[in-house]
Amino acid sequence: MILPLDSALLPVIDRKCWQRINKDESWQRDERARCSQEPWYWLVNFVYTKRKDEHVEGGVLERFPPDEYLRYIFHKLFTEPFFAGDKSRQVRMSILLMSWAVWLCQYRKHEQIVCQSQKEKDADKELIKERAYTIWRYQPSWLKPYAKYSFCKLDFESMDSETIGIPAGDNAGDQIRSKNPTRVILDEGGFYQGKFEECRTAAIACCKDIKCISTANSGQWADFIEYDRIVA
Repeated sequence: MILPLDSALLPVIDRKCWQRINKDESWQRDERARCSQEPWYWLVNFVYTKRKDEHVEGGVLERFPPDEYLRYIFHKLFTEPFFAGDKSRQVRMSILLMSWAVWLCQYRKHEQIVCQSQKEKDADKELIKERAYTIWRYQPSWLKPYAKYSFCKLDFESMDSETIGIPAGDNAGDQIRSKNPTRVILDEGGFYQGKFEECRTAAIACCKDIKCISTANSGQWADFIEYDRIVA
């Protein structure tokens, strides 16, 4: 695999190039092979996401931005099995994480990636439907494998891989333990209403690839992040 920091930062596929690829099956095979081995190339050339816009219902569809800081973080998602990020709003961290999850499910077999959010409806709408499904949906038809969306789930049947959304409500740790995840994403962990440590501990017991992100907040998340900084 070619890691993100070893890929060119900027996209090379423009609209004219996209149209030419759509008519050339040999070129399509080459692009599929490259995308399966070069996740940043796939992300900046073929992924579209929705940006929230108060003036446009449903948001605005835009190509994934080739920002240096996003490439650096994307690289870390592949190289650091235990990753935690304390973020500000609107830095595209959740979208980046779900892009990572979709790439893995699309190109690697037997993945079960569990994505936990504060509420089940948030896990479905914000993570699975609005992000993961949108990322998959707007790829060229010749590039994406078949996938099926249902509530809190995006299933890549041909790869035997799936991305699942779960809540961090009552028995939050059991929500993770009831699955068999290969990887776990804890999204906005600072807002789990005192359940972050329970969820993180359950994730550690289940798998060895855990990504935690949150907008800054007090409580268990702040204690975890500050301890991590002190130890580092």
